[in-house]
Amino acid sequence: MAHILVIDDDEAIKKVFEQFLIHLNHRVETASNGKEGLAKMKKEAPDLIITDIMMPEMDGLELVQAIRDYDPTLPIIAISGGMQTSPMNFLPLAKRFGACQVFEKPVTLVKLEAAIDKLLGISDPE
Repeated sequence: MAHILVIDDDEAIKKVFEQFLIHLNHRVETASNGKEGLAKMKKEAPDLIITDIMMPEMDGLELVQAIRDYDPTLPIIAISGGMQTSPMNFLPLAKRFGACQVFEKPVTLVKLEAAIDKLLGISDPE
């Protein structure tokens, strides 16, 4: 069981991810923006962070940079649906700034689970 911090300003997405991760037996904490997420990360270090890119207060790009400054080894998954509303795709930047894996919204839960398992070193018993 891993401690996963989900940071997203979309309450519905945050709730879906939270319920899915709890179903996978992870301990989940949530935050609504990068500033809140960074504070929670510093208070109790998670094993992995899933963050949106387009958020108020502190966006995901700033957050990824701040996380890398604080802990260069912490696994980060960045997600964004901003490509529908913005001419710029920020996911390659998130990868360059230190995100381990990036996904466009909507990301399937199967892909998300596979990325989490890979980053946490969880293998499928066959």
